[in-house]
Amino acid sequence: MPEYAYTMKVTEKCDIYSYGVILLELLTGRTPVQPLDQGGDLVTWVRNYIHNHSLSPGVLDARLDLQDECSVSHMITVLKIALLCTSMSPFDRPTMREVVLMLTESNKQKGVGRNTYCSPSHDANWDDEP
Repeated sequence: MPEYAYTMKVTEKCDIYSYGVILLELLTGRTPVQPLDQGGDLVTWVRNYIHNHSLSPGVLDARLDLQDECSVSHMITVLKIALLCTSMSPFDRPTMREVVLMLTESNKQKGVGRNTYCSPSHDANWDDEP
């Protein structure tokens, strides 16, 4: 939420930025504040990594299961959504409704179920369960 430093106002777009940072934390396993030699913040670190290495699984937390191509593909999709959420300009950030739609669509395309990951034969509809 870079604009908060200038306006001192919290907006929906500030919340979207923060949500994007949380997604980046989950995907990379890194904290939001990084050493200065690594960019100083997680968003900068991720953008620098992608600039220098392309959008590859290397940006993801090595503790995650990176052997499953379907899981990695889904994580990269969520990473792209996180990058949209952390756009420098608040006008370029999606709304929360758009974020939910993108995540839902990604789950459908990747065949993500509640108890199984990327298993088309077990694709659960989250609305069907309590």
